[in-house]
Amino acid sequence: MLGCLGATKLAQDEGLAAGIAAAAGERSASARDTALEAYGDRSPAHLPQRAIAPLAQLAINGAHLGASPALRALNAVRAKALIDHLERTRPGRDTTVLLVTQRELLVNHGATAAALGAFAGSYRVRPFYAAFAAWRIAFARIYWSALDPATQRAVIEEAVWQTRYDNGRRGGIERLLGDSPAAAAYQLRMVAIGHGAG
Repeated sequence: MLGCLGATKLAQDEGLAAGIAAAAGERSASARDTALEAYGDRSPAHLPQRAIAPLAQLAINGAHLGASPALRALNAVRAKALIDHLERTRPGRDTTVLLVTQRELLVNHGATAAALGAFAGSYRVRPFYAAFAAWRIAFARIYWSALDPATQRAVIEEAVWQTRYDNGRRGGIERLLGDSPAAAAYQLRMVAIGHGAG
């Protein structure tokens, strides 16, 4: 009997986590708001662990893009609670440190030392991260001069990796980097590996 109850709970948790992850992947305001309305106010301790990071991402997105100032403020509070829980339960994990970076940007409207430290940590934990590569490259372009040299090199290697993985992405990466010192570093690295101008 206990085994059946445990299996049922596990299946429910997996279904909930999959539903929240699907909402995060949809990138639609209605999916985001529906998931946050249903689960955003639950204690993170009462959510499946696998659901917390995508729900936190939805809350951050809602804090940026919510339909009203009150909803944006509510989502900022939700995001903080979820990310604080992740920092306690999964410190240093790739998604945790990236969510910390995004939270810092949201709260402080710019890159704080904590945001830059978490961003650098994301490369130490996961040097190549397809799901967040574009976001990390864009962040690096904006805050390039504030990044330490090791993180700058890691960003360029990720941008090169994205291009080598699929050369069709090169134009998108070049647009993300714009006319910046990061763009110059990327082009120099591409020449060094024999992939000249795009």
